[in-house]
Amino acid sequence: MKTQKAGKMGNLGNSVENVININEIDKNRAVGNLGKQGNLIDFSHDWEEPVFFDDFKLTDIPASILPSPYKDLAVALSERLETPESATVLCMLSILATALQNKYVVQVENDYAEPLNLYLMVAMPPANRKTAILKACSKPVLEYEKKQRLLLEEEHRRQLSVYHSQRRLIENERKRLTEEKAKNGAIEEIAAKEASLIEPSALPKLFLTDATTESLATALYEQNGKISIITDEGGFLDSCSGLYTGGQTNIDVLLKGWDGGSLSIKRRDREVYITPLITIFMIVQPVIFENMAKNKNFTGKGFFERFLFCEPKSKIGFRNHKGKPVPAGLTKEYEERIKAFLEMPTPRSPIKLSLNKAALNAWRKFQDKVERDLRKGGKLELCQGWGGKLCGQTLRIAGLLHLARYEKTSATINEDTMKDAIRLAERLVCHAAKVFDNFILSSDVRIKEASVVWNLIKGFNKSSVIQREIVYALRHKMVAEHIKELLKVLIERNLISEPIRAPGGRTTTYLVNPKALRKTDV
Repeated sequence: MKTQKAGKMGNLGNSVENVININEIDKNRAVGNLGKQGNLIDFSHDWEEPVFFDDFKLTDIPASILPSPYKDLAVALSERLETPESATVLCMLSILATALQNKYVVQVENDYAEPLNLYLMVAMPPANRKTAILKACSKPVLEYEKKQRLLLEEEHRRQLSVYHSQRRLIENERKRLTEEKAKNGAIEEIAAKEASLIEPSALPKLFLTDATTESLATALYEQNGKISIITDEGGFLDSCSGLYTGGQTNIDVLLKGWDGGSLSIKRRDREVYITPLITIFMIVQPVIFENMAKNKNFTGKGFFERFLFCEPKSKIGFRNHKGKPVPAGLTKEYEERIKAFLEMPTPRSPIKLSLNKAALNAWRKFQDKVERDLRKGGKLELCQGWGGKLCGQTLRIAGLLHLARYEKTSATINEDTMKDAIRLAERLVCHAAKVFDNFILSSDVRIKEASVVWNLIKGFNKSSVIQREIVYALRHKMVAEHIKELLKVLIERNLISEPIRAPGGRTTTYLVNPKALRKTDV
């Protein structure tokens, strides 16, 4: 039987998408959908856009967003390792941030500036050569740190020895203190000597691969308020979540380290205040994202809203293992540029980068677009806290791209650089939406179970389904009444229609949104 005309099927509307071919319903279903008088059910439906659970078109971040030589090295490295360019691009941005995070700010208005540090998290399955990416990008930082430690180590040991000896002498004086000496001013002399003690500066440490929040705070104090966490393991998050401390955790240092908020640190017998800046780059397995969603110690504090997330498409299964070695000249130029930024003295006050008129206009337009996307039904509805920080994140990215392109020759960000930063930010939106959608799925059991029902229906690949076949397929997992409640969630999301009952019949049928069936992941 061919597709029925509107007169026989009821009002089908003008869209061909709303026409259901009766041949797609099996014979038993067709019989069930006949009333006592043999009348057909009206299978017409005006569909709205479906709201999916976890179907996201994840866009890649091309190396072309970076200027040369960073772009050229990112392409060569990705081809050599046969890994997504996205991972290399974001790793390089974290290295730039490590070198520049307390040396520059992007000044938009008199009372508004953004630092250049970033919190980045990339998820890739095992065997995607995450360590190789990290090793290649972070090499100049490691070499610079090693060189500085060799230069300063001997003097540091000398200063440390002097400091401990002086402290020992003071302690000995305190032990020999008598009432008579105290009357003659010995207490004030001891206090003056103690106050004059200068604690030696710690050896340079640019980044950590693992830390507790307490050791991170100590590192910030020792490194003049700046440090990075760069790692290919998820242990850092486990430590911060209180996994090894009975669930007790304090992530204030991570919250304050994102924007330089005032942080109090206890040091022996005194309390010091710093304004920390932290860069975080984690390239981990996707299971870390899932574990994050289940961890209640981070939720409700704005911690994950500070991260830029990316889950690049893996190339495993399509690699030919014939990648050419990275040209030595490219590697050398990249390393020299990063080392030049590292060697730049830290100014007393960060150098201000400004936006020219065209760049400011481009950023303002992006700001307006983001604001619209934060509305109900917008791209950023699921992650409003994250989206609210996106424009500021874009300024940080623009500052890093500008310095990578022009180094110290210009303090004004132009329109082209701002557009590259906006392009990168826009491509990260879908990745964030997927992460925060998974957070919702993990925290709301009803939504998670409804997604199981939807995946079953989607697997049928039919234009309509009978309720009893859903119940039968899930009989070992859920009871029928609970399944009916979960089907209401699918109706709310415009994935299936309201239940259709044949006049006088006992079969309940649901139409499936054809737009939902055509949806595929990229």
